[in-house]
Amino acid sequence: MEKTIHLLIMYTMLVLTVLLFHKGRKHQPSLMLAIYASVEVLTNGFNSLNMDAGIDFFTRFPYMHFIYKPLYCLWVPLFYFYFKTSYSSDFRMGKKHWPHFLPFGFFLISFLAIWLVNGNHYIWENLYKENSFVFNAAFAIDVIVKIQYVFYNVIMINSLWKLERIRKLNEQTDPFRSTDIRWLRFIVYGYALGSLGGIMIFISVLLKTQAVPTINILSISYYFLFFFAIFYNTISHKLENEEVRTKLRPLPDPDMELLMRRIEELVVGKKMYLNPELSLQEIASVLNEKERNISNAINTIQHRNLNDYINSLRIEHACRLLLANKEKPIFEVMYESGFNTKGAFNQVFKKIKGETPTQYRNAMG
Repeated sequence: MEKTIHLLIMYTMLVLTVLLFHKGRKHQPSLMLAIYASVEVLTNGFNSLNMDAGIDFFTRFPYMHFIYKPLYCLWVPLFYFYFKTSYSSDFRMGKKHWPHFLPFGFFLISFLAIWLVNGNHYIWENLYKENSFVFNAAFAIDVIVKIQYVFYNVIMINSLWKLERIRKLNEQTDPFRSTDIRWLRFIVYGYALGSLGGIMIFISVLLKTQAVPTINILSISYYFLFFFAIFYNTISHKLENEEVRTKLRPLPDPDMELLMRRIEELVVGKKMYLNPELSLQEIASVLNEKERNISNAINTIQHRNLNDYINSLRIEHACRLLLANKEKPIFEVMYESGFNTKGAFNQVFKKIKGETPTQYRNAMG
């Protein structure tokens, strides 16, 4: 039964992975899901080979029974990156993400060294001998993967909660966004439940309980249904809809949303926009953030650059002054709103309001 389910998962995911790679040419979440799926297919393929191949095969190639195991260390990080691409349209892999692959790199180099130094015969004799170095090395991967389950699920659930709090505070009503949140909940909580099953199997094996085969079949079956739902949804969902969604309103990173709130608390709350010399460098210095991060947050969430954002705040302030005291000279309103020259003030005012300050005051009676 277990062999059949393994093979069913492997061949189904193989077909779906090919389709995902085709779609992933223009859709980053599909590409990341395809990369994740290809690693899982490769790992399950070796695992199925272990179950189906005879003794003669592993007598000749025992390293095949061993060398693929570091791939397990890629499963959880790659799924995490799929989650990141699902809610952050501007997510890109970079050097800062390399530490996520350290467990895989460490075990791969270690296993290759064991094979090259000791040879096939050593691996075959010690792979299933308890307390041998090879056996403990393979067991260490199981431990690391279970730690990854806990670590990455905590990160993903925390990110989801942040995103939900931000949506609630901003009272967003965009139907595309609500759909994304529901899908993210399915991804995060569904994967957390599957991870719990994996941890239960691990504990059951350690305790040598009779429930191991039953728990294993239930866990494998759940993962198959869960990932089939993800693959089917991703493949069947029209790419055109994804492109429209991105053009209408990309879903920012929760950390970027929080940074934008800090910017608003500083610039708007403390009225820093009234300072004619206000600059990106000053905002970044006060917030102790990189200038690039400040600029990206404003561009992504406000859909404009820093100058346009600051000028819009200044013009709104000028409008309040123009209507609060209709006897106040225009040039005083200009200076009190953060502008140094009348020409710049009139130009920005007309660009935003469609009329000059004088025309605006007269039109508002």
